[in-house]
Amino acid sequence: MKLFFMGVFLLSILLQAEDYKLGQGVQLSKELTLGAYFSTDYSKGTGIDRARLDDIAVLAYGVLSSKLSYLLELESAPTYVKDYKNNSSQKKLKFHYERAYADYMYSDAFSLRVGKFITPIGYWNLEPINVLRDTSSNPLYSSLLFPKFVTGVDVHGYTNIDDTLQYHLYVQVTNDVDEDYINIKNNLFLGTSLNYDFSNEINLGTTLGFFKTKEIKKDVYFAQINAKYDNYPYLIQTEWAYTDIKNKTLVSKAKQFGGYLQGIYNFTNQHAIVSRYEYFRDTQITAFPREQHIGIIGYSYRPVYAISMKAEYQFNSHSELNKAIVSFSVLF
Repeated sequence: MKLFFMGVFLLSILLQAEDYKLGQGVQLSKELTLGAYFSTDYSKGTGIDRARLDDIAVLAYGVLSSKLSYLLELESAPTYVKDYKNNSSQKKLKFHYERAYADYMYSDAFSLRVGKFITPIGYWNLEPINVLRDTSSNPLYSSLLFPKFVTGVDVHGYTNIDDTLQYHLYVQVTNDVDEDYINIKNNLFLGTSLNYDFSNEINLGTTLGFFKTKEIKKDVYFAQINAKYDNYPYLIQTEWAYTDIKNKTLVSKAKQFGGYLQGIYNFTNQHAIVSRYEYFRDTQITAFPREQHIGIIGYSYRPVYAISMKAEYQFNSHSELNKAIVSFSVLF
């Protein structure tokens, strides 16, 4: 019922906005633009037969002055899950703080972001909205090696006149603003990232960081690299990370290593094929496969920028994890 009334409310806003364009939100004033998105998917494999209404999110953002802006994103995920394999279902409409921050831009060389924001690592993590991604699934790299969000401060900017070298220095010294909505709970997170644009087509980056986990006391050091070649109709990108983990409770050490290489060929602006190779290894895992090789072949159809329909098949080195996924998502 809450979902129904929210849909009616958003629809009424859209109908009142004469110049509304799908995917660009509704600008009520310079200080306030409202947007929303949702995504659904269906997965079928040996160990899975599941349909989901996954993400439902609302956004509010705007410009408060020539230097000050903000963004608020509330998300419910997963909202509805139908498990055909076990003949069960779950409903849970509960919105969490995915992002909530303010930006102060003093100059191109120095900007300040305060609140809960996306960890500025690589490429995949910077696209949290499903409709903007090229596959239905996310690489294991993107959720198992580092916290996806920071609740704290990020100092960032460009170090040269032509804006080709960008830096980030970020720190968190408290709990996450919404501890029920983060992949790795932590209360200390430090990191620095650099990204360099060699040309309009080539980008390289690296990150060094450290965080302390909460539920099981661990000190984690990590290093990451990323590279991208973007020359339409081709897009090739890769990201890899290594972690060194000290379990303070068990007085033991572990290591993780993972990443992916993904290639995209766009037949047109609407149609594309995607392939990806993933590798992930974790020496501390016991219940889950410690080492995985994953190959993905997929197809993406985007009738307009804000609507995405995708299908893919995953080949896993553990064949029981093979699966097909189709998804549909819209950005309002």
